[in-house]
Parts: sequence; structure tokens; C-alpha cells
Amino acid sequence: MQKEGEVKTIAIYNNKGGVGKSTISLFLADYFSSGAVTVRQREPRILVIDLDGQGSSSISLVGLRTVAWARQEKRTVAPLIQKLRSCAKIDLGEYVLLRPEGASRGRQLALGKLWVIAPERDSIVELEENCDVRCFVRMAKVLKDALDPHFDIAIVDLPANIDQRNKLPLAGLLMSNVIFVPTDPSRVTLNALPDAFENIQYVRRIAKGQKIKVPQLGGIILNKTDRRAKQYRLHHEELQELAAQQNTVVLKNFLPEAPTLSTASDDSLEFGALRERYEKHYGHVRKVALEVAEKAGFTARAK
Repeated sequence: MQKEGEVKTIAIYNNKGGVGKSTISLFLADYFSSGAVTVRQREPRILVIDLDGQGSSSISLVGLRTVAWARQEKRTVAPLIQKLRSCAKIDLGEYVLLRPEGASRGRQLALGKLWVIAPERDSIVELEENCDVRCFVRMAKVLKDALDPHFDIAIVDLPANIDQRNKLPLAGLLMSNVIFVPTDPSRVTLNALPDAFENIQYVRRIAKGQKIKVPQLGGIILNKTDRRAKQYRLHHEELQELAAQQNTVVLKNFLPEAPTLSTASDDSLEFGALRERYEKHYGHVRKVALEVAEKAGFTARAK
């Protein structure tokens, strides 16, 4: 059970690029911040931790200029962890970027206030130099301990193409309570899934060896698909079998292939409400977010 004052951390991870990790992180952050879920009988304080050097989810949420400023001022995730590891006193507010509450028209559900920690590629590389297993275990601990008093839900957006040398993404997996794996039902993507599961199981073995909380696999999120699609029909049974081998499931709800969902992450556009951002596909986003919330142990309200 989650302790009072403990942040609940959800990791979004697949080792293949282009499967929708950043967009799904965005969808979940938007929906959870809108008052659709409760933690300890109140609306949660939401944080997005962007560990992908590209910064796609950060830029979508707070804009390119804000992320560029954070990078220039070294107010990103790697310098934060470096200071936490050295036991330096820090003001966490200097490292989190605010996305203010949106203005909605009429009775539409407004985009809620949330916070973001942005990445910067060079500082991540520097942080990972000469870093062993104990080092990334320490990274996960100091970051989570720093966040616990201030946030209720953290969504960790992880990069693709990582291995055991990439200690910061591994720390992001290790600090997570639950991990969700987005994928599309294509042959190429399914062939890459075992690589993602191996990294997840590696982190789970480390957690068991260190006698710390073991991240759970929440399930596979189907993205860019439709039950009528040929690839869905061809590969869905195999995907179910892959999930069963990992003692997890394929989520019942899915996200379709849709230009609107790509547009939703465009930081040059301004959105004030959930339905305004996601248009006719809001229903898909809502259903996926509610299913993720349920599997992560939140109390969810369908809005």
C-alpha cells in the first residue's frame, strides 16, 4: 500500500522508438491533472519526469522556450540528481517547470495544473559516467525521496534504445511503482518487445537484490491501432501470449491512429480543455487513462 506522503510513480517505457511513449505520457498527465483521479481522497499533484534527451513530453507540456531556459540554467533532471546525491540543500521549485491550469469554455474539463522536470542530453551523459549499479540505485532513491513530500503522481517518460549502460533511465524504471509498455501491433514492433521486457526484468532483479520495492508491470498499451485493422487481427493473439509470459496483460482500451492525437502534442498550439486538445478522440484517451489509473491503484472518476 502507498504510504502517506509517498509519490506514486508510473513509468512509460518501450525500448523501441516511435511507439508513443511521450504522447501517452502527455495524455495521462493531462487527464490525471484534470480532476479525473483522486489520491488519498483529494485531487493529486502531478509531475512529469522527462528522461528522454529529446524532451518531447516536456516541450509539449510547457513549451520549447521554457525547456530551453531550463537547459541553459541547468535546471534539468541530471543536475538535480547530482545535487541530491551530494546531499546539497536544494530548492526543488528551481527544477520543476509549471504548466498552469487551462481556461476552458463552458462546462468543458480544463487542462489541470501540473509540473515537469525536463531533460538535457549532455548532462545526462555526464551523470552516467563511471556509474555502477549502486550508483543508479542511489539515483532512484534520492530522487524519489525528494519528490515524496511534494507530489502524489509522477509519470516517467523514458527513452528508447537503452541498455545496462544507461543508468538514468534504469533509475527511472527502478523508482517506479508500475510500468506500462506502449506498442503498436506491427511485426517490427513486436519483434522488439522482448528487449524492453529484458530491461524491465533486469531492473526488477536489481530491486529484489537490493530488497527494495519491485516495480510491477501494469500492462501493454496498444497505440496507433483499431480492432478492424489487419495488423491487429494478425498479431493480437501473439501479443496476448507475450504479455502472459511476463505475467501481465494487454489493456482492453487502445488509442487509434489519428492525426488529432499527433496534433495534441504540438507546443505551438494552445489548448485550454481536454476535449479541445483531443477532439473526437477524447473518448479513447479517457478510457485508456481510466484503465491505467485503475491498474495503478488510483480512485478514478469518469469525466
